[in-house]
Amino acid sequence: MNKPAAFIFDLDGTLIDALPDIQANANRALLALGYDFQMTLDETRPHVGGGAQKLAANVLNRPMDHPDTMAFYHAFTAHYEQHPADFGRPFDGVMTVLNHLRAQGIPMAVVTAKPARARVQVLNVLGITPYLSIALSPEDGYPKKPAPDMLLRCCEVMGVSPSNTVMVGDTRFDLEAGFNAECSQIAFAEHGYQDLPPEYADRVVSLAVFTDLLKLLND
Repeated sequence: MNKPAAFIFDLDGTLIDALPDIQANANRALLALGYDFQMTLDETRPHVGGGAQKLAANVLNRPMDHPDTMAFYHAFTAHYEQHPADFGRPFDGVMTVLNHLRAQGIPMAVVTAKPARARVQVLNVLGITPYLSIALSPEDGYPKKPAPDMLLRCCEVMGVSPSNTVMVGDTRFDLEAGFNAECSQIAFAEHGYQDLPPEYADRVVSLAVFTDLLKLLND
């Protein structure tokens, strides 16, 4: 297999441990809206990966377009813009990988379900923006993963073919987006928030340690 020409990363659960910030901002939104409960980290974890509106719907057990869901969604995103990375940090090995890829001249991108303005804030605060050719969220006008559209747009901007691009994520949505975009390889970050779906165990590169990703450059 040819050396990868580019890498596309998911954000939350892949590059950064955003769970504490997601929990804190969800709880701020619940408090502001008058709800009488707060969420623990373990209660928050299953809701990460599908986007803020889906998180709001799941937490409140309401339909996606319910007024309560939309009020929670807007409150959550507003708080996230004010508190983008109070607690979150890149996972171990992430900055090593990003620095190595940049030194090799390999372009990188981020595709995430995180709301666009919060994404910009987080990437800036954590110092990841300078490494990226492009970063996209559904709010930029694209369907959510597992649709391949954001990945395909990233490949256009980076000037590479999906068939020579690696997709790296930590959820089923990420893996399926990579398959749908026909990326050359799909990598799964084991430090993320979801278990590797068993039906994909033989179809992806599982990263017990994030720096294992660099082995793909030597294959």
